[in-house]
Amino acid sequence: MLTTLRGCGAQWRDFTDETSLHAADDFAVFFKDKVDAVRASTATTPAYEVPFKATMSTLEDEVKLIASALNKTRQLDIAPTWLEKEMRGSFPAEFKQAIVRLLLKKSDASDASEMKSYRPVSNLSFISKLSEKLV
Repeated sequence: MLTTLRGCGAQWRDFTDETSLHAADDFAVFFKDKVDAVRASTATTPAYEVPFKATMSTLEDEVKLIASALNKTRQLDIAPTWLEKEMRGSFPAEFKQAIVRLLLKKSDASDASEMKSYRPVSNLSFISKLSEKLV
């Protein structure tokens, strides 16, 4: 079964065949409800305070620093400096797309008709995965 999930708006496309037991929309509702239940059960948990040491005084200072940097690309840079400066703060919509494959949690799962027997696995584009690692 192959299902595509695009962006945060959860627009599903279904590439299933006649043997599929559930439509993509069924899985979309199931996993959304599952996430909502986890969020509700942890809503009263106090947030963990991550130790933070600020190196910049404001976001404005960071923007000024990036803008004033020379457009000199180094050997280890993954993209030209001018492009990184131009794209700061934006994340193209194409990077927010993933192919979501629904896999059985256990290969010997006897009840493929149960949606809870599946887990979603997102496959991202190379540049999306790279950006994810950089952040």
